[in-house]
Amino acid sequence: FVNPAAGKAAALAQLSRLLGVAQADTAAFGDGLNDLDMIEWAGTGFVMANGAKAMLEAADVIVPSNAEDGVAQTVERLIREGRLGKEG
Repeated sequence: FVNPAAGKAAALAQLSRLLGVAQADTAAFGDGLNDLDMIEWAGTGFVMANGAKAMLEAADVIVPSNAEDGVAQTVERLIREGRLGKEG
């Protein structure tokens, strides 16, 4: 038996509550349909360029593919821009 309420969005929501992070301040990365609920829940949904069509349509931001290390590229860029890694 799997709880129908279980999923990546529910996990991200619970973690956000525990850490005191507002939904608007969360980010998630995904590429497959199993990530869709999380991408839709997150304040900013980053989807890999090689993601499923439904994922690309749901994305707030499309980033380079998995083969291009899109997550790492994006996180590094956000840190350089001062949008990650600072409190407050």
